[in-house]
Amino acid sequence: LGYHGEPQVRWLWRKLNKACGNAYVSLRANQENCGLYAGLPVFVDSWSSMGPVIGLLSAWERVPQAAWLVVAVDLPFLDGATLNTLIAGRRMDCLATAFEHTDGTLEPLCTIWEPTARDALADRVKTGNKSLRTLLEVGPISRLLPPSEEAITSVDSLKEYQSVLKRLRKI
Repeated sequence: LGYHGEPQVRWLWRKLNKACGNAYVSLRANQENCGLYAGLPVFVDSWSSMGPVIGLLSAWERVPQAAWLVVAVDLPFLDGATLNTLIAGRRMDCLATAFEHTDGTLEPLCTIWEPTARDALADRVKTGNKSLRTLLEVGPISRLLPPSEEAITSVDSLKEYQSVLKRLRKI
């Protein structure tokens, strides 16, 4: 999908690359040869697709000592200020640094995951728990409020996508 005149994955990759210095796109094996990702640095999931948790574990296989700032591609209002808030609020003594939505739920897909979270996450996957959010709920984590709730709001339906496109045209 595109929101800003180009595929969202490319727009978002540039934002992340600027904020972090290096950014990668996590792909399932069946996406590897898709032209949309040509020229972007990618990590292909090491296991069959089980959602974002496998992308994160696959990234740690390649660079185990890294803290990974994980962002979902369906956040059309994510901006540099929000990324900078997350990075500035990072606490390395926690499993993760995450934004909290206004309803109190934690956003696992705009979060910095510390390398210390790797084993806990891998153990959860072995038991069938693939939820990044439930690991955040167990903690310890650093909770942050985003500069705006809109910045961490995902688009999950055609109706939401069309609404975002209309709103962006007015900005």
